[in-house]
Amino acid sequence: MKFLFLFFLFLILSDFCGARTAENLKVRIDDGKIIGRYMTSISGRGIRAFLGLPYAAPPIGELRFKAAKKPTPWFQDSLLAHNEPPMCTQINIYDRTKKRVIGQEDCLYLNVYTPNINITEKNFKKLNVMVWFHGGGFVEGHSGHSLYGPEYILEHDIVLVTGNYRLGPLGFLSTEDEYCSGNFGLKDQLMMLEWVQMNIEKFGGDGNSVTIFGENAGAASVNYHMFSPMSRGLFHRAISQSGNVMDVWAEPHRQGLAKMKAIRLADKMNCPISGSTIREMVECLRNVPAEEIIASVGDFLEWDFDPLVPFGPVVESSELEEEPFIMDLNYKKFSLDIPWLLGINSEEGIFKTAGILNSLKLTNDLAQNWETIIPTSFYYDHLSEQEITEINVAIYGFYYKLGFLGEYKENLTSMWSDGWMVNGIIDNLQQRLEGNNRDNTYVYLFSHKGSISFSEILGANREKFFGTCHGDDLLYLFPIRHNTPQYYNSIPTNEDTKLRKLMTKLWVNFATTGNPTPEWSKKSKLPYWTPASKFPLDYMQIGNENGKSDKLLEMKKDLYTEHAEFWIKLREKYGLRAWKNEKKGRDEL
Repeated sequence: MKFLFLFFLFLILSDFCGARTAENLKVRIDDGKIIGRYMTSISGRGIRAFLGLPYAAPPIGELRFKAAKKPTPWFQDSLLAHNEPPMCTQINIYDRTKKRVIGQEDCLYLNVYTPNINITEKNFKKLNVMVWFHGGGFVEGHSGHSLYGPEYILEHDIVLVTGNYRLGPLGFLSTEDEYCSGNFGLKDQLMMLEWVQMNIEKFGGDGNSVTIFGENAGAASVNYHMFSPMSRGLFHRAISQSGNVMDVWAEPHRQGLAKMKAIRLADKMNCPISGSTIREMVECLRNVPAEEIIASVGDFLEWDFDPLVPFGPVVESSELEEEPFIMDLNYKKFSLDIPWLLGINSEEGIFKTAGILNSLKLTNDLAQNWETIIPTSFYYDHLSEQEITEINVAIYGFYYKLGFLGEYKENLTSMWSDGWMVNGIIDNLQQRLEGNNRDNTYVYLFSHKGSISFSEILGANREKFFGTCHGDDLLYLFPIRHNTPQYYNSIPTNEDTKLRKLMTKLWVNFATTGNPTPEWSKKSKLPYWTPASKFPLDYMQIGNENGKSDKLLEMKKDLYTEHAEFWIKLREKYGLRAWKNEKKGRDEL
């Protein structure tokens, strides 16, 4: 009898707990009711996951090549938010082995992850929010769990939002006028941030404490939002990992180039380009299957996967009916009030050189056609023949003083690291820190020899350590190793595990307070992260310095100044620096 009583009591309690659990996964926003599902963090902490939430109307038909619109509510039914959203239509131009179109045009969805919290409890305190913009050169990428799951970051009390935005010509085609203004992918992100402000409190998040962060094109996107008047007030802190608006690949297309590409695309799609108006041309492109448009992206590459960003941001006309997202190339004074954590990896250029150095064809091609390949890769191929020759000679002399084959791997990687990443971050910081007395800028260099590296996927041999590749920092913020076939047999070292815990702690600290080491003391396990306030830069060395150090965090000074100055002076001499410093002038509204 006692056994039966206990059995029935167990059933009653199970039903009660199950009902309470189910209720905890139900959220109602203005658009309708959402039902999420449970996940767990890397250590087993409970996570509420709400996947595939529409933050904008499908950008199809008449909405193609237009700024995102609000989605249609689903009042009558519950949205079962259990499955990952589809990725946006794309082709991975950086994969040298296979290039196929994947994804779909109806792709403007986001994911919300929270700890297993009950926001109806009396003493519940709203959580800080982190919104992730994925990378991929504005051409490819997605926000799905296979790359950007919450298992690491949700070891901490934070709300994580990840989302898709339009890519390639569907996200960044521009005729530089009102018919196709451009920057649609960035405007998708803007709509995502507006959605967060409207709805995140229903999930337990604090709309007054939002940090945007991203890598590569996502990092540059973060910086663009810092400069755009349209994004003001929608976020409060920013993290840029390996990317900013002053990187040559991320800068807006020079005037006329985007329109020329739009006409070229229309011609390939058999749309009228002569004897018709731009409006008619764009209308024709709206009726071309998305897969055909995206499949043509490879036709805009000149060598290997250069130019790195065939379709990217543009400066919009001030005569547009809608407010421009990017209206000029002036360094915005109001961006200084936003705490900014930014950095690069020590061998960013491996992203490019790993494949070249493992391909005799590409290596020989580069050696034989240096004079035409390098100008395309570093975005000065539009200059006069004389200017191109002068820049070629300067670059060759700076990196190959020992001869073309002397220390070939290191020189080649350093050249692409500096030209694509190093000079941009230093140029940006020079402008940000000039006359700026705010201690709200934190700089890092990520350099870690771990058990895995993206260089292996890009063509490097695991037995030959090339250095810390572009994207390697992501392996310690997101559970990529657990969802990538090439890494299934890899086991994280004790250093890897410790670094993962340190990095997520630093990032969440910054997202919470605007300071990565706010609780620093002599007893703290985190060394004090000195803000960058002047040159030579104070920066945090993150990682084991490619296996040379037993410290995973260490403050250092002077980040690649000599290499950056070479590129900055070169770009300034030939009129290649796009951004102007306007901080000492008036504050734009």
